[in-house]
Amino acid sequence: MERSTGAVVEQERTKFRGLPTQYVVQCRWTYTMSYYFQSKYAEENNLRYLDRKDTTILILSILAAVGNGFLAPYNVAALLTPLLTIFIKVETPGNLQNINVTEEISKFTDYGYDYYMIGLMNFSFGFVQIIASETVSRNIMAKIKAAYLSKILSMELGWCDKSQEQFVNTMSHDLQKMMVLFDSKMTSAVDMFSFFFFGCVAGFVVSWKVAILTFGLMLIAITVIYFIMQASKKVGNLRQQYNGKCTKIISEVLGNVQTVNAYGGEYKEIKRYKSIFKMSNKYGLKHAILISIGKAFNYLQLCTCYMVAYYFSVRLYLVDDFDPGYIAIILSAQINAIYHCTYMLSTVFELFMATDSAYRVMMFLDRDTSYSDSTDQGIIPKTFEPNISFKNVQFSYPTTLHTKVLCDLTLDIEPGKVTAIVGTSGAGKSTIVSLISRLYDVTGGQILVGGVDMRKLNICWLRNQIGVVGQEPMLFDTSIEENIRYGKTTATLEEIIEAAKISYAHDFIEKLPSGYGCIAGEKGTKLSGGQKQRIAIARAMVRKPKMLILDEATSALDLYSEGIVQKALDNAMQGRTTLIIAHRMSTVRKADVIYAINEGRVVEKGSHTELMDLKGFYYSLVKVQKLDEKDKVATINVNKDEFFDEDIVDDNNLEASESIKMKYKNLRLNKKNFKTIIVWFLAVLFTVIMSAFLPVFFYIYTMFFQSYTYMKDELSRIALINAGYIFGLGTIAFLSAVLSGTMSTMATQLWLKKLQVKAFYKIVSMDISWFDRSGCSPNECLEVLTNSPPLIESVTGDKASQVIIFMISLLFSIGYSFFISTSITLANLPIILFVIIINCFRMKSRVTDTRSASIATRSTKVAIEYVQNVDTIQTLNCQKHVINQYQDMLALSKSEAFVSIIWYAVVYGLSKSLIRLAMGTTFIVGADDIAFGNLRGTSLIGIISALSFTSMLAGPALILMSQYPAARQALSRLHRIANTKTSVNMLSDKGIIPEIIGNIVFHDVMFSYPTRDKVLVLKKLNLKIEAGKTVAIVGDSGCGKSTIISLLERFYLPNEGKIFIDGNDINNINVRYLRSQMGLVSQEPVLFDMTIKENILYGLEEEVPMEKIIEAAKIANIHNFIMKLPQAYDTSVGERGSKLSMGQTQRITIARAVLRRPKILLLDEPTSALDTENEKAVQEALENASVGKTTIVIAHRLSTIRKADKIIILKSGEVAEEGSHEELMEKRGHYFNLFSR
Repeated sequence: MERSTGAVVEQERTKFRGLPTQYVVQCRWTYTMSYYFQSKYAEENNLRYLDRKDTTILILSILAAVGNGFLAPYNVAALLTPLLTIFIKVETPGNLQNINVTEEISKFTDYGYDYYMIGLMNFSFGFVQIIASETVSRNIMAKIKAAYLSKILSMELGWCDKSQEQFVNTMSHDLQKMMVLFDSKMTSAVDMFSFFFFGCVAGFVVSWKVAILTFGLMLIAITVIYFIMQASKKVGNLRQQYNGKCTKIISEVLGNVQTVNAYGGEYKEIKRYKSIFKMSNKYGLKHAILISIGKAFNYLQLCTCYMVAYYFSVRLYLVDDFDPGYIAIILSAQINAIYHCTYMLSTVFELFMATDSAYRVMMFLDRDTSYSDSTDQGIIPKTFEPNISFKNVQFSYPTTLHTKVLCDLTLDIEPGKVTAIVGTSGAGKSTIVSLISRLYDVTGGQILVGGVDMRKLNICWLRNQIGVVGQEPMLFDTSIEENIRYGKTTATLEEIIEAAKISYAHDFIEKLPSGYGCIAGEKGTKLSGGQKQRIAIARAMVRKPKMLILDEATSALDLYSEGIVQKALDNAMQGRTTLIIAHRMSTVRKADVIYAINEGRVVEKGSHTELMDLKGFYYSLVKVQKLDEKDKVATINVNKDEFFDEDIVDDNNLEASESIKMKYKNLRLNKKNFKTIIVWFLAVLFTVIMSAFLPVFFYIYTMFFQSYTYMKDELSRIALINAGYIFGLGTIAFLSAVLSGTMSTMATQLWLKKLQVKAFYKIVSMDISWFDRSGCSPNECLEVLTNSPPLIESVTGDKASQVIIFMISLLFSIGYSFFISTSITLANLPIILFVIIINCFRMKSRVTDTRSASIATRSTKVAIEYVQNVDTIQTLNCQKHVINQYQDMLALSKSEAFVSIIWYAVVYGLSKSLIRLAMGTTFIVGADDIAFGNLRGTSLIGIISALSFTSMLAGPALILMSQYPAARQALSRLHRIANTKTSVNMLSDKGIIPEIIGNIVFHDVMFSYPTRDKVLVLKKLNLKIEAGKTVAIVGDSGCGKSTIISLLERFYLPNEGKIFIDGNDINNINVRYLRSQMGLVSQEPVLFDMTIKENILYGLEEEVPMEKIIEAAKIANIHNFIMKLPQAYDTSVGERGSKLSMGQTQRITIARAVLRRPKILLLDEPTSALDTENEKAVQEALENASVGKTTIVIAHRLSTIRKADKIIILKSGEVAEEGSHEELMEKRGHYFNLFSR
């Protein structure tokens, strides 16, 4: 058996054990990066993730980033330092007679134009840096995403069973995080490292003594920040784990919303969600505090470095060991480089986090496996002989290795014959199908195909020879034509139509609004059961298989659909080797050979007649069903005009009752919440204080340079005062930054928590009809609840503080500049305004962003859909086809994102060049002011400093602001859900609470589903059900049987007419109380990822003794099975009950319904998934449970309803006949015809 990714990764990690942490990180980084250039899996598929073109572009982006980093210290050393030397000489008393002031000032203009050139180079480098890095990252990630999906789809299904949740998480999160390794964040780190390197080099060149001091302080700062980051990483991982649990709860609830509503599990799910969400917020706040401390420490260490460098520079100057002009290099080049380095650490930390994600992905892609579905591996016989032999086969599922499903199974499937396999639930019937399709490999014995071990055959060739039709056909959210084409990816439309005609699907498809282009919906939800099954048959037949496998292909269908589908199957079986898996004896009577298996072994073999003569195991199964006497299942003469006129929802005709583009409304604080108000107030207060940091810093910074113009005997005292000022400012900034970041994050969490919980509360309290609206499907709600909060958090909290600080600092800087020189400030204003206008225009131009994001979201959704249905894709052998479709979507997303990347590059380039353009303008305009004596030269340093540090904030702030539209849209979508009004509030305490007896009356009820409001499902329906009676409802697909149950459960409201229970209008009864008096058992049972006990107790708020739980389990005939499990009732059932068989799952849901002791019992095909042996026991249990209760049974097996007090025949939403079995037989009408041959 294959190991899980966790096991593989753990094995690889042992290579690094015993090494220091930094070497472990280095090893993982080297492994990951080397993988991009060439991996085993890439080589096998002739695919290089980083080809020559991408390598060239990546190198170009790195060189541009290095160039950007170099220009900053170069501009200081080559331009600013000479200018500062001139300023100090001119302003120092006694120096004027030794220099030509006019000549020196005339150099200002030349220096100004040099700054323009550097600004142009900054823009060019920044533009290329972003364009190249973003392009490469998208190219590489498109290849890796496709390779990752391809690898999953080629894995053994047993391995996927254990790792599906991890795969989905990787598709949603890890692959997205990996982009950081090559996108603009990576090149920004290169930019900052380049700045750091060249700045330090410049500092050591001009004064190694001061440089060593500042470099030592930097090492201390890096060490402190490193430990802070390590702590924040641990806390961040814990928060991510709880976020994953929240997502799992949301997914589980939205995927089973009808069950949650029917059993009153809303409050339980809200409580469960809030408890996990609270822990997520707890660690989120801790993470924010650590991040705030790290950022605040930057301010403290910056001011400390300035203090030390300045003071010791003055001391060296006093002993004639330092040129005062070099102070610019020390302060503006080296220390700014150190400041950039600390910021670089946070980016590097993010890169290492991305490396962890990449490591997991690469380990999976590089994983060796003996199992492969490669098209060029294995034997490809010239002809396919469907002569299949099982020789002492043993098998256990990977998730339950301790349980043997097949034990020394031996059987033969002969070519040209119909072979049937029957047995009890869990006997291993469907496992045989999976092994023939080679979704799993045997754990013992062998399977021979034409005398050759199956494992030696080419797996793609083998699957192409077999057509499989299962009990629950899986259709994808695409057109009917495309769904059929999955069976044969090269099929023409003519071949598809031919296959549809064989499966009796062509006529109903043609009547749909879009014909073969009609969208089937998620999991085929826009089609009826019979329609889905016929399309699945067409999908199997389009490849013209040599062998046909029918795995309970009609067991879940109603009478009419079953007859049509059985006709289609009989048509498809002609001339083909056929294997039938069934527990309905009536479907296997004509088989050439029947194998009866029990507990994974063959117990009997023969024809129907031979096995009946044996009067053994098979005979007992037949007798249980009373096949010969009572199970009169109709063989329907297919009338196409009658049975193919079924309605369907076409995507093109859906009209949203409420647009997803709801007008944005700002959320308002609850004024009664004093805590929230205080937190918001403190957040704003400390943010404003932080905004004053730069103006004060500018002033002190200018004083540094002006101090050199004093006489040396005064300079020592002034230097000490200035040093104290800058250190005090750093201390205040540290405290303010910590409190600002913490309070703003806390305020955002308080606000966003309420919004998220409110949105989740709204969703679980919505009536089912709300989910039928456009933009409100469960998957779309899941996407909003999971993806919107991170987008909102990306521009709120401490991120919003950065933008506010930038805006206020910009105003302060402009005001400070006006104070020094009006002319210089007015000259620079157009530059600043130009950048702001460009960025605003970029934020408004979000059409391509939205389209690209929509396509990217759709591609992820499609990939997850493929991963969740890997068994269907492998059975159909259409892996390459779906990979090509996925690659097309990724390519489209890339092309749509290109315009957005260009705008991003423009904004980034301008943010890099702003300071250079402003400095050039400052020197050109300032030359005249200095020449006329209106301005001191050193005062220009204040203006330059203000513009320089403001531009340092401008880059991150402008990028954050560019993310605002996406966050605004996310907030609008989340806000829309949280504030949506619903026609039925499922959690409302309004309504009467009468004693329920069980008399039910439908009076002139008319109903149509919201998505097809022009198609009436119920037409003036009138029926009466007396308390304590059992009423069965039968009819064709789409006649309204299940709709009656939905209306009783108040999932929907009637268009017209009324429904009464004991004389009370159902709309006046409290909805939660109403549902508590009902027990619903559906055709498709739903279990949650809890223990068996918790699933049986689901929705009950009161304490229930264990004896009652056991009693309910016994009634459902599941107690004995539960007690055989190692943990009995405390056994986890897995996601969607994956650790149990279909029959076991159904019986647990029956126990759940029985435990509630409902007054009204609603049974929607409760035994359709059970084997013969258990069906009789459960049917008797349900009959016992229904004693004294009003029971409504939806059925298509007439043998299960003969004892009903009343049988109602529905046709086209109206009652065609009603009465007892005997009465209806005497009428010799529609019901009678079902029993006629």
